[in-house]
Amino acid sequence: MAISNFTLNRIYLDYKNKLEGVKISKIVKISDCDFSFILFSNKQKSLIISLSPLHPYFLISSSYFKTLNETNQFISLLKKYFENGIIVEMKKVPNDRIVIFKIKKITPTYQTIINSLIIELIPHRTNAIIIDENNVIISALKFSSSLDEKHLIAKGAHYSISVNEDKCISKLDTLETLKNKIGITLYKDIVYRINKENSSLEEIIEEILTSKKYYLYNNDILSIKLHSHHCQEITLDKLSEIYKQIETEKYKKDHFNMIYHLVTHKLTGLRNKLVNLEKDYQKNLLKKSYVDIGNLLFINQSLYQKGSKEINIAGQTILLDEKLNLVENANRYFKQYQKSKVALVELSKQIELTKNKIEFFEKIENQIEFATLKDMEDIILELSDNGYIKTNVKKKNSKIVLPKNYYPHYITIEGDKIGFGLSSYQNDYLTFTLARKDDYFLHIKDSHGPHVVIFSSTPSKEAILFACEIALFFAKKESGEVILADKKDVKKIPGKIGMVSFTNYQTIIIKQIREQTKNKLLNLSNED
Repeated sequence: MAISNFTLNRIYLDYKNKLEGVKISKIVKISDCDFSFILFSNKQKSLIISLSPLHPYFLISSSYFKTLNETNQFISLLKKYFENGIIVEMKKVPNDRIVIFKIKKITPTYQTIINSLIIELIPHRTNAIIIDENNVIISALKFSSSLDEKHLIAKGAHYSISVNEDKCISKLDTLETLKNKIGITLYKDIVYRINKENSSLEEIIEEILTSKKYYLYNNDILSIKLHSHHCQEITLDKLSEIYKQIETEKYKKDHFNMIYHLVTHKLTGLRNKLVNLEKDYQKNLLKKSYVDIGNLLFINQSLYQKGSKEINIAGQTILLDEKLNLVENANRYFKQYQKSKVALVELSKQIELTKNKIEFFEKIENQIEFATLKDMEDIILELSDNGYIKTNVKKKNSKIVLPKNYYPHYITIEGDKIGFGLSSYQNDYLTFTLARKDDYFLHIKDSHGPHVVIFSSTPSKEAILFACEIALFFAKKESGEVILADKKDVKKIPGKIGMVSFTNYQTIIIKQIREQTKNKLLNLSNED
């Protein structure tokens, strides 16, 4: 999440009173560049500091998120100097994305020490620095690589804040002076409003200065609503949920890196293999005519001249091996024809097998995108069951043993309960264990996607529409055709977990998934 200096200043002012005087009860590591200061308060909250090089930020979060048990020297020092300390003062450098937390702590020997944590939220130059009361650097997440650097970060050196140009937005600003004070996204939108909507710069600046709201566009946190693109209005509390989604995805990729790598590697290899197989198939397909060429050579032996490299029969030029006589050349064409017949049968099998494997891994790739951490365990089970990885999964009669409390995902729309799976095992369990014969079954047509079951034989129109949107959304489609069938008309495909066929169904066309549906499903899919 990118934050301009102006927006960061607004967030700082909103948080200042909430953080000053609060005790830090524990410090934990979330990732290599993200930390959580768990705060002692009536409702457990955390001060999250993300020093991601591309999208640095800080926020107060009340969400639960995964933490790493591992530590490093810098985390140990954060614990030493700040754990069980009280934030006595919080301030921001006026013209830069630098926030300073002054923290008081009583040592085990009852000495009071006051140190500060400085977080530099400058993209590509993020850092966290611990300094003492005299501004002497005790430690830092990143030290300077050279003593000649202008902004020197070295143990024992004095931390100095360089004086930057004024980045405070005022009514006297021009479009050119604004460029260095706001993010590129907002700047482009202001240019759009001036050129396309005839808005005045004075009106826009007034809107920026008086705005009390925040907006999210992609990963940018903005102070005013965009006119050139759709953006989502958010609150600072909502940022906590967004942060959780980002961190869950990061954790997923770190923790299940082997799975991501396996799926990507397999898909790349299989797609390349399919291209080569189809090329070989086409080459051998051309050789099916070799039997006719061989027959032509036998019939027209009188036209042959010894040592010829080619022969023309009825306007058709046939290449010959000059070292062979005409009969031997004919037999060579017959042999290549026989080989091509065998090759085409085998190539057809290999092409079909390769397509099935690509379909399998594309399905897994699609599931991974929306999978929660629990869903990822299901995906690992399926990869293991198909022999791609090894796990300690318990099996009984060659079948995966699922836990007793194993359930797919659910949502209720206008009183109708809708279930859907984000893994093949969830899909299979939902459709063939939980669903009743008169329940509604939905699935995107001719593509990978979740099984969706409405647990009703008379659902509302809104429930059916929402279920269709679920089928499309988790198949990564904006629009399309959705199959609607009674569960009794859905049959298992033997040997293919989660794959089905239909004896009777109808098709519903969805032109566009509604935005409110997307938001609801995004939040739902990120709950763990």
